[in-house]
Amino acid sequence: MSRHDPVIIALLILSGVLLLAHLDNGYLWQDEAETALLARHTLQFGYPRGYDGRQNYIEIEPFGYGPREAWIYNPWLPFYLLAGVFALAGESTGAARLPFALCGLLTIFLTWRLAAWLTDDRRIQRFAVALLTFSVPFLLHMRQCRYYAMATLLLIAVCLAYLAFLARPTLKRAMGLAALLTLLFHTNFGTFIPCALALFLHQAGWGSRETSRPFLIGMGLVIALTFPWILYFYRPAFIGAVSLERLYRHLEYYVRVTNKFLVPIGFMAAMSGVFALTRRAPPPSNGTRRPSALPWFIVLMVGVQVAFLLIPDQRHLRYLMPLFPLLVIGEAWWFVRWWLGGPWPRLGWVMVALALFTNVLRSPHAAVPLVDFVYELTHRYVGPMEGVVGYLRSHGRPDQVVKIPYDDRTIMFYTNLKVERPSEFLRETFPDWVVIRRGWISPHFFEGSYLRRIQATYERIELDAPDAYWQNREDPDLHHFRRAWWPPPVVIYRKRGAPHGKT
Repeated sequence: MSRHDPVIIALLILSGVLLLAHLDNGYLWQDEAETALLARHTLQFGYPRGYDGRQNYIEIEPFGYGPREAWIYNPWLPFYLLAGVFALAGESTGAARLPFALCGLLTIFLTWRLAAWLTDDRRIQRFAVALLTFSVPFLLHMRQCRYYAMATLLLIAVCLAYLAFLARPTLKRAMGLAALLTLLFHTNFGTFIPCALALFLHQAGWGSRETSRPFLIGMGLVIALTFPWILYFYRPAFIGAVSLERLYRHLEYYVRVTNKFLVPIGFMAAMSGVFALTRRAPPPSNGTRRPSALPWFIVLMVGVQVAFLLIPDQRHLRYLMPLFPLLVIGEAWWFVRWWLGGPWPRLGWVMVALALFTNVLRSPHAAVPLVDFVYELTHRYVGPMEGVVGYLRSHGRPDQVVKIPYDDRTIMFYTNLKVERPSEFLRETFPDWVVIRRGWISPHFFEGSYLRRIQATYERIELDAPDAYWQNREDPDLHHFRRAWWPPPVVIYRKRGAPHGKT
């Protein structure tokens, strides 16, 4: 495995630019601001606390809080990581996203190392790295102030650590694997549980007497470092009654979004069928053959992760991100073996270019998403919260109260205002400010007497910002690469006679 591939180095530099450029573009949306607030509270209290100790609660019904308002909804490691960054660099939008973008960059590097473990074919290694570098969905998720990048990085690190352990099963390497699994547990349950299960299944199927003892010692350490947290601090979320209908809907969703945004599995399956019908065999690989257990470990890891995704109530593209580097290694192997090594190498390079830079192989609508992504990196984004936060910071005062149905965490992070709980938005209170977000309010509100009372006693202000449903989240279908011009402007109400000032 050469460590000095100029193509890989160039791709890593380019991916660094795409991941780290203009991280301050666009305010944090609700979930990002939640992570940033909990990091702030971690720095203040020593642990992630749902209450700021002064006036604001980060509402998380129906889960509530643990002892001393401890946050029990998510594992804590991302909050400690970001708290460290805030301690060193101060609080800002760019600082909030920086550590996670760096995790994304490290993920690309480790994907290269994992591909090199599985094959010495440089074309496969390079193509896998390039697929991540130019994947807009991957870049969007890695640039979020959320756990996604950390979970993805740690899953790939676990895979590498386990392969190193199989190559030389020492107790020291088992302890390293256990340490990474523990970090993954304290980052994201939904990635840790199927990952640990895949390791046990692989040991059961391909393990040996030489590997079993240190492996079980390492897993005992993992249990010791995780089980107390399950009992006292963490609570599972989004796990409900499993039904065949929900399993089918989840499976359909994940197959569809994988094909649309991540890997062209429909195209690959169809072309594999064509190759099989024409009795065309793939050319032999130029890379060194690895033991058969290693590729099957990757297949097992993917399979168990996908199976686990069918269990939770919710389904999101974000849940697939930790698997994406493993999927692109398989995609790279398929393209190199069937296209670049076939009888039509020029056509193969065309296919590679289409896979890297367009959506043509994944969607009937030809598009070049990198154009939109580069536009976002080079132009200022204005969403609804740019208008709301900007106006409140210019005209509000720290002792004032604001009511908003969504993105309350964004206001908490960027201002000193007290924010009423969004779940009580329809309760008839009359704070200093009322922010209207049309997509998040029941239609009955606009027809009822409560709004009429607000209009009678408040000044109506239209902001120079679109009232888009989302501030800006990472899902490609929902992400705004440029300002949304179609929604009406955000409306904010200021109580007449309320003092003006700056937060």
